[in-house]
Amino acid sequence: MTARAFYWCRACRRPLFAASSAVAGTARDWEIDHQEPGDCANDALFPLAGTAAAPEELRHAAGVLRLFGH
Repeated sequence: MTARAFYWCRACRRPLFAASSAVAGTARDWEIDHQEPGDCANDALFPLAGTAAAPEELRHAAGVLRLFGH
């Protein structure tokens, strides 16, 4: 069974989408952004993008992601 995680923005509390593609090993290229446009105090940090095994490992992730599920 695959674990599911849901991401929300810490600042505006709106849902985020997370898209990724496989790279080398367990790393993935990630892009995370708001599902719908709107005002957010964290807009300068989105899209949250980079290479990591999980979105929580991306730069600025701790300040912008709220994680539900797992």
